[in-house]
Amino acid sequence: MTSHRPAASLAGGARGVELYTRVTLYLFVPLEALFYVYAVVAVADSAEPLPSAGALGALLVTAVVHMGLCFWTIHVGFDEPLVDGGRPHPAMVAMLTATAVLAALALVVLPGGEGWADARSLTIGVCGAATFGALAVGFPFRRLAVAAVGLPVLVVALAALDGGLGAGTVSLAVFLYAATLFWTGTVRLSVWVLEVVRELEATREVAARLAVAEERLRISRDMHDVVGRALSAVAVKSELAAALARRGDPRAADEMDEVRTLAHDSLREVRGVVAGYRSADLATELAGARSVLRAAGIAVRVVGDVPALDPSRQEALAWVVREAVTNVVRHSHATRCRLDLDRDAAAGDVVLRVTNDGVARTADAVGAADAPGDVPRPPGGTGLAGLRERLAAVGGSLDVAAHGHEFTVTARVPSPGATA
Repeated sequence: MTSHRPAASLAGGARGVELYTRVTLYLFVPLEALFYVYAVVAVADSAEPLPSAGALGALLVTAVVHMGLCFWTIHVGFDEPLVDGGRPHPAMVAMLTATAVLAALALVVLPGGEGWADARSLTIGVCGAATFGALAVGFPFRRLAVAAVGLPVLVVALAALDGGLGAGTVSLAVFLYAATLFWTGTVRLSVWVLEVVRELEATREVAARLAVAEERLRISRDMHDVVGRALSAVAVKSELAAALARRGDPRAADEMDEVRTLAHDSLREVRGVVAGYRSADLATELAGARSVLRAAGIAVRVVGDVPALDPSRQEALAWVVREAVTNVVRHSHATRCRLDLDRDAAAGDVVLRVTNDGVARTADAVGAADAPGDVPRPPGGTGLAGLRERLAAVGGSLDVAAHGHEFTVTARVPSPGATA
């Protein structure tokens, strides 16, 4: 399928190929005038009387007009289809009309002959080859090659009608057909190369847009995970520090120091998100979960050790800890939270479960559910969606479930050595 795209919309090397192809094919048009020299020589060598000056002038003008219309057709074919919705472009119609007029004039005005002495057949052949070459900008080679068979057939038929059919005429007919195929094939090949370059350029642009969209999604997801958790921790610890300060408890200063540390860490993490090298460490997130949950007055228990995983899978679990604990602090009134790290030997997975007892209050506070039934969901749902994307990227999965007052987030990632 021919793609029609303005050269101005292309960039770099693609635009250079576009311009090179256009100039090359435009230069094919003057070749028509060059080949008409054979017809002129045939007329000069003919034993028949020369045509009148008026007839020759009409032939010359028609040939020039035909070349101009070939140029117009090639130019149009680069940017738009030659046949659109069943309607041929005016340039193509004009060129075909000029072809018919030139062939008719050649039949009437020029003398026939045997082989290369046949000025009439030479003129018709050159004119036809140039016409098929111009049409190759917008039509498949196979269709043109079949249609071009009519050219040698016409040459042979004219010679037969004149009673001068011989080996020279047959050779000329074969040569004209071969020249037409070469002309048409060369143009079609150049256009094909240009179409490939255009498609590659379009693919490159799509890939660039996808990369930008992916980067925006990454920043959005990371900002949600980083900023949401940081602000929740700052809010909890600030509230605790204020309560301690009202009682005159000196531990208020320690809590405010932690708030300051959290603010500095969050600023560094936000910068990391923007720079694209933000990462999470599972051991660090577990330690941070203990601190934040205790500050919020939630009893916390961590069962199991940090598994030996590759950095990408460990980071995915770290993001689960961060998001799940942030949701417990922000969206529930849980009194206890448990984090379990375990191995599922049967499935070959490392399993992380984060369970809290605030599901009833969570459902009341959120007023939404992930699925029909009793599974609550944080507002907006971007957190869980982001976690699923992170886990899916390392071959893992995420499930949420509510049983009575307990709400559990379960994350799975393949353990080292597990078969897919």
